[in-house]
Amino acid sequence: MVRLRRLATLQRDGLLQPEATVRRQPGRALSHFHLRSQRGIAAQVHHHRRRECAMSLNFVQLEKARNRFRVFIDSTRRGEFDFALTPRAECTPYARCFAVFGYGLLCDEIKDSADGLARNMVRDLDVLKASRVKFGLNLSNDKPYLQLLTFTLSALTLLKRIDSYPLLNHIEPLLASGADCEWKKCGVFEGRPRSGNQAMFFAILLLYAAQHGIDTKRRIEEWERLHIGALNRFGFWGSYESMSHLQFQNGYHQYEIFEYLGTPGIPWLTAADNVAKLADVQGHFAPYPGGGGCYDYDAVFIITGDSLSVQKHSDLLNLTASTLIAEQNNDGGFCESKAIRPRSLPNLIKSLDHVLKGRDAARLERLRQAVTLLRRKHDRVHTHWSDYAREWGESDLWDSWFRMLTLARIDCAFNPEHSKSWGFINFPGIGFHPSLRGDC
Repeated sequence: MVRLRRLATLQRDGLLQPEATVRRQPGRALSHFHLRSQRGIAAQVHHHRRRECAMSLNFVQLEKARNRFRVFIDSTRRGEFDFALTPRAECTPYARCFAVFGYGLLCDEIKDSADGLARNMVRDLDVLKASRVKFGLNLSNDKPYLQLLTFTLSALTLLKRIDSYPLLNHIEPLLASGADCEWKKCGVFEGRPRSGNQAMFFAILLLYAAQHGIDTKRRIEEWERLHIGALNRFGFWGSYESMSHLQFQNGYHQYEIFEYLGTPGIPWLTAADNVAKLADVQGHFAPYPGGGGCYDYDAVFIITGDSLSVQKHSDLLNLTASTLIAEQNNDGGFCESKAIRPRSLPNLIKSLDHVLKGRDAARLERLRQAVTLLRRKHDRVHTHWSDYAREWGESDLWDSWFRMLTLARIDCAFNPEHSKSWGFINFPGIGFHPSLRGDC
C-alpha cells in the first residue's frame, strides 16, 4: 500500500506516467524515447526510495544511546542535589544544570528532587554573583556569571520552578546598567569570537523580563532589526571572503533567538548550505578532527532549522548521527574529541588531513588549531565550569548533553512527531525546539 501511494504521488507530480500511456502496442517494440523515459522513471523512484530511507535514524541504536546516556548522568551524581562535570571532577553549579538538562532531554521525571535542585541553583547563583562583584567585575559582560544565570533560568523551566524562583533581582540591574552597550560594543556585527554569546545572553534577559511584565518590546525589536541588517552573504556576521568555522559557531547563538521568536526573513537555507560545506568525512564540523560538542551541535542546529535544508542535507545529517552514536564512550557519556590526544602518528595524520581538506578561511583556521593544540597547555580541556581539567576523550556532562541534543534535533527533523519523545526546554536559548510553539 505504501508503494502504491508513493507511485501515485510520482504520477501526480508528473514524474511517472500512467501505465496505459507507455504500454507496448502489439507487434511493436518500445521506442528509444520510451525506454529512456522508463530508465529515468526507475531512477526517480530509486531516488525517492533512497531519500525516504536516508531521512530516518536507527531507533534501536538511538534508544540504546539514550539509555546509556542516562547511566552516565547517574554516575556524576553526588548526593541528592549535586553533580560533577565528570565522575572525576568536583561538584559545581554548572554541572548541576547540565545534569538537569540531560535528564530533562530524556523526559526523566525528577519531581522528588525539583525543589531541592532549584533551591540550590538559586543559592549558588547568588554566591557567584556576590563573589564576582567582590572582585570588581562588570556583570554585564561577565561570561561565567551570565552563563550560569541563563543556564539556571533554563533549568528552573525544566524543573517547573521558574515561577517559584523569580530572578528579577539578578536581571533588572543588568538591564538598567547599560547591558545594551555591552552587547553592541563587543563586536557582534564584526563576528568577533564570543560576541554571539553576549548577544544571546542579552536577548534572553530581555525575553525573561518581558514574561514578567517589564516592557522590553522595543529593545527586543531593535535586537532583531540590528542583527538582520548586519547579516553577511553567508548568513552570519562579519566581513569574510569565505565561510569559516568561527562564523557559524559564534553566530549560532543569535539563530537560537531567531528560532525562539520565529523571526521572519532569516536566511536559514543559505546559512545551512554554507555550514554543510565545512563538514569533514565523518560529519563533524569542528576546526580540529573528531568534532566538538559545541561545533557539531551548532552546525546541526543551523542545518535542521529549515525543512528544505533537512531534505537537501539528509545524507550529511545521517552521517553525523551515525558517527556520534558510534563515538559514545563505554560509560555512556560523550567527550569533546577522540582525535586530539595522545600525540600519536595516527592522530597527527588525521590533523594534517583535516587541514588539507579545508578550503579558504576554514583551511587557515584548521592549520592554526592544529599547531595550537600541539602545545602542552592543551593536553587537557580547561573551562570555568570546573576546576578539574578533563581529558579530550573523557566523558563529561556538557558534551554528553550536546551530543544527545544533536541526535534529538536530527531525529525530530526526520520525524517531527518524535518531538514528544524529547524534553526540549520551553525557554529562549540552548535546548529550545520550535515544536514547543505548536505551530510547526
